[in-house]
Amino acid sequence: MTTHSNNNPQKYQDLIFRPEFEKLRLHFPDGHTWIRILPGLGGSAYGWLLPILALEFPGGRFVHPASFNPNKRSPFDVAHTWLLQHEPKMLKSKTNKTGFRLLPIQLCAFWTIEYSADYRHSLKLVLESFDDGGHHAFGLAREIWRKAFELDEKGHRMCEALHPHNGVMIGIERRNRKYPHPPQDWVHVGRIPHCVDEMLEKVSQTEASALRPLEQVIYEPTVDEQWHYLGRLISHKLADRIRTAIQRRQK
Repeated sequence: MTTHSNNNPQKYQDLIFRPEFEKLRLHFPDGHTWIRILPGLGGSAYGWLLPILALEFPGGRFVHPASFNPNKRSPFDVAHTWLLQHEPKMLKSKTNKTGFRLLPIQLCAFWTIEYSADYRHSLKLVLESFDDGGHHAFGLAREIWRKAFELDEKGHRMCEALHPHNGVMIGIERRNRKYPHPPQDWVHVGRIPHCVDEMLEKVSQTEASALRPLEQVIYEPTVDEQWHYLGRLISHKLADRIRTAIQRRQK
């Protein structure tokens, strides 16, 4: 299974998490990694997995505001509508592969414990693609989700990965490749139950204190910041032109 990931050696602004939580992000290394998915936390409006819509610009990405409010629009949406009306040839399409892509991608985030053979486990945030494989391979997070809920020929769950006491771990085997080729990942499930509370006891106190509902770890940029990121994609001159035209229309 192939996943799509930005592993450009240049500085990449991954703005999905608030800065203080980015250090907990799990960057899967070459080789085998075992993780134990944490069940949904009390006080959260979500379960164990938080779906996220993300918008990409040259050198980075950020959370689309519709991730938490379906009625909210981003400057990227505004620009997409404007370009459809005035400059449709500038947008990416089946016939224009080099046009601007202003539509969001699917990600998801969830808490895990990264297993260590010396029992010095680490609390981590997984942030990976939730792509459903419509045009290419499944995203890594989507494949983890599929494995966690996979059914056998009789319709029974093949593993229990989310139970707080009897859940098993998920294994990810990664082979990194040179940029621009994405890494290749293979996902499988373990057989031995691992209690979440017992594993959390082996996590450092500093990391354990960072555990909180998933929606509280996400960074939501301001409208001005989103216009700036749009400008980095389509040029600041064009972004300002679109913003001015929209503002005049709203008066």
